[in-house]
Amino acid sequence: MKKLLFVSLILFAINILIAQQNEQTFISLRNTGVEKFQQKFPEYDGRGTIILVLDTGVDMGVDGLTTTSTGEIKVIDVQDFTGQGDIPFFEAEIDEENDVEYFVNETKGYKISGANKLQFKATDDKYFIGVIDETLWKNSGSGVDDVNGNKKTDDKFYFVTFQTLENSEKFWVVFLDLNNNGKLDDEKPLRNYKEKFDSFTFPIENSLPGFTLGLNILPENKIVSFYFDDGSHGTHCAGIAAGNKIGNNELYGIAPGAKVMGLKLGNNNFAGGATVTESMKKAYLYADKISKERKEPCIINMSFGIGSEIEQHADIEKFLDELVKNNPYLYISTSNSNEGPGLSTTGLPSSLNSIFSTGAVLAQEVGNDLYGTTLDKDIILHFSSRGGEVSKPDVVAPGACVSTVPNFSGGDRFWGTSMASPYSAGVMSVLLGAANVEYPDVKIPSRFLYKVLKESATKMEGYDFIDQGNGLINIEAAYNLLKKYIDNDEIKNFETYTTKAFAPNMPNYSAQNLYIRDASFLNGNEKFTFRITRDNTIDSEKFYRMFNLKSSVDWLKPVQKKVHIRNDQTTIVNATINPEILKTPGLYNAKILASRADNLANPEFELMATFIVPYEFNSSNKYGLTFSNEKLMPGLHKRYFLKIPVGTSNLKININAEGKNYSSLRYYLHDPDGREKYFGMFDSEENVNISNQIDDLTPGIYELVILGQFTSLKESTYNLNLEIDGTNIIENSIAEKKSVTIVNYFGEEKTLKVKGNLQGYKKNYKVKISGNNVHKIPFELKNGESKKEFEISLSKEDFNKVTDFALMIYDESGKAVDVNGLSYFSGQSSVSKKTNENEKIEKYEFVLIPAFANADAELEANICEKTYFAENEKISMKDQNITLFPFNEIKLSVNFDEPKISKPAETKYFVELIFNSTNTNEVEFKKVITINSKE
Repeated sequence: MKKLLFVSLILFAINILIAQQNEQTFISLRNTGVEKFQQKFPEYDGRGTIILVLDTGVDMGVDGLTTTSTGEIKVIDVQDFTGQGDIPFFEAEIDEENDVEYFVNETKGYKISGANKLQFKATDDKYFIGVIDETLWKNSGSGVDDVNGNKKTDDKFYFVTFQTLENSEKFWVVFLDLNNNGKLDDEKPLRNYKEKFDSFTFPIENSLPGFTLGLNILPENKIVSFYFDDGSHGTHCAGIAAGNKIGNNELYGIAPGAKVMGLKLGNNNFAGGATVTESMKKAYLYADKISKERKEPCIINMSFGIGSEIEQHADIEKFLDELVKNNPYLYISTSNSNEGPGLSTTGLPSSLNSIFSTGAVLAQEVGNDLYGTTLDKDIILHFSSRGGEVSKPDVVAPGACVSTVPNFSGGDRFWGTSMASPYSAGVMSVLLGAANVEYPDVKIPSRFLYKVLKESATKMEGYDFIDQGNGLINIEAAYNLLKKYIDNDEIKNFETYTTKAFAPNMPNYSAQNLYIRDASFLNGNEKFTFRITRDNTIDSEKFYRMFNLKSSVDWLKPVQKKVHIRNDQTTIVNATINPEILKTPGLYNAKILASRADNLANPEFELMATFIVPYEFNSSNKYGLTFSNEKLMPGLHKRYFLKIPVGTSNLKININAEGKNYSSLRYYLHDPDGREKYFGMFDSEENVNISNQIDDLTPGIYELVILGQFTSLKESTYNLNLEIDGTNIIENSIAEKKSVTIVNYFGEEKTLKVKGNLQGYKKNYKVKISGNNVHKIPFELKNGESKKEFEISLSKEDFNKVTDFALMIYDESGKAVDVNGLSYFSGQSSVSKKTNENEKIEKYEFVLIPAFANADAELEANICEKTYFAENEKISMKDQNITLFPFNEIKLSVNFDEPKISKPAETKYFVELIFNSTNTNEVEFKKVITINSKE
């Protein structure tokens, strides 16, 4: 008996060792239950489902995306909705020259040999010719501008297309001169990808091709659409969701049995593979069509989005809401955006209730193996966007990993909520595939599946709902809950709800959640109201349901214990708070949970409430705040909410580590709308002290988030000092005679030394853009000019019309020299002069490329065009000393000689004024003002 026990222990130890050696850490599967689930149900791996990847493309030729776990073709359809790969074709004639027959279009000058020697012939004797110019990839995000590796970037690859017939089947075919030898008779025929899965590459001698291509022939548009992923983002996402033996190794995505469709919505010639007008909408419409045509469950993954200015009000969000309403079996997984760690940073369209959004986690084992961390638990990644007005993210999932990438990519380790979203899509695929086997007659609505995923998620310690949603996705718990609900016939009882509550920063002071960013005006006696209506998911006018209410915390209490909804009426939940929370600055985030008032007590809806009690700057603390001996473990964060009063010119952030204290930190300042205003890093081994000054502050509640660097080896200890300054320039005080009025809105007496630099000239104007149009602004950099900068801003309402907004500056050759875009309603683009040659004029073009959700939309952009002088043209004003008493106004002259360089008549000079303390000589604040030319 003892011998058998000893042998059993040895075998058990060996099995443990093998399991540890084979544990997959580059794509985390352990903490989400996927690893255990795959071992328990190996046949439930997404087979029988399709994952549609809406992204920069999917490379169907890389290891991991060639076949499913059952040996079938993995990528079964590819479509490009951006127009990036659209190549026109034209009618061709067949000419003979020196006993060689050519396809020719004399008007275009196109010519390629091989006529009458091809495998197929045109059924109607009509042939068409086109050419792929290698300059197509001149500005590609891939960096691959020499696709065939011959050290030239202007090759032309001719092709011929026509309709043909084989075995009574009519189809279109393309012959493409891939080897660029001037003939087609040595090339294979290529059909629409989804017909025969024809893919191809531009061969490179002694090297791997940059990427794999497929094509679609659109004879009605006289276009061949060439499909490829020259951004790598989409291929990486596809591998996470459905990769099978990634890198030809034992590395798997979440649903290796699933098939994939690649729907390209990002044009990689623009910033970050930006969407273009209606590319997102067209991709969704195609996915909707596929979902309705095919029997398999179709899961969309879209790891795309931009910042949200007015949550749930964007044009694309309205479109998606309607789309899901008309197709309740369209499963949509999206990234929750990378605008964190501040609150109210969930992007569009991920703020919608009708789609499923995921935040990003760094799994412990991924951090250890890929980033060299010593983490002892999973952490939410710093960039992962947080909720606020909306209840997002729905869950969090691993958002850092190794996955599939095209050959050109220099690395395969990516992170982002972009990586967390396909993780959730893969989980959906596995669950729907399993349900399709066990419950073949049951159709699962998308929002019912989201409910299951949220309710089964695992809460992460140390994080609020606003950080993690319902917690870390858990596939095994979700599978068990889904089965329980189906067995209890819960789908027929499934209802969704719309909630509205007070949110003073939103239109009509209303949002999905109760969100009060400045709770300092409350006295604790208020009663807060949530309004709840059902969405009529149950197709019946007769409805009656009662709900029990329970709070997740003691300080938030529902007034009622129970409420009900009858038919389409609205029900109201009133809530109060404990006034004690208003005494201590910080974040207070909780939920009121409503469950069905019956024996099952199933969860029905949640009401999230967020109160922010800020720290205040005032005369009693001399407009300064100090926090001593603060401690943070690696990867964890602290939030400091700061009430910036009217008249504040700047905020000074000072971080230091005393004595032998160790500190390694990241810190972020978010403005009152949640946008990132400033980012910095502090390491006590490099600096004992670091100080930053942030100017141009608007009044409101700012959020300073400090994080322990996730790669640090131990706890960080730091001191934080915050100061605000009230020295400012009165708006509209700049006169024709070049003077400004300075005032000290608060604080003590100050003596300042003022100096200034005449930096350049600028002009403001507006441009209107509509539909598929772009706006081009040609400009020059001349002698004496060093840089051109364009600041662009939209109204929040106009920003809600777009899914992207690319900003590009091209030189005379058409090469992009600045690639940028708008993450929120404002941004900038700039270029510096390449040469200092006196007579050299450099010509450029600034191009604004809005991606409208709807092609019939239009917007107005405000442009501030700044031209900076070269160093030898800048003119400095003489130093002036001024003394400021509180609320004492002083007029300051801003006199300059006219610069030698002439400025256009419609422009005005701009000057940077610098105010230094006469006591410390430190900069108190800076301000750029506009002045007219000398009279």
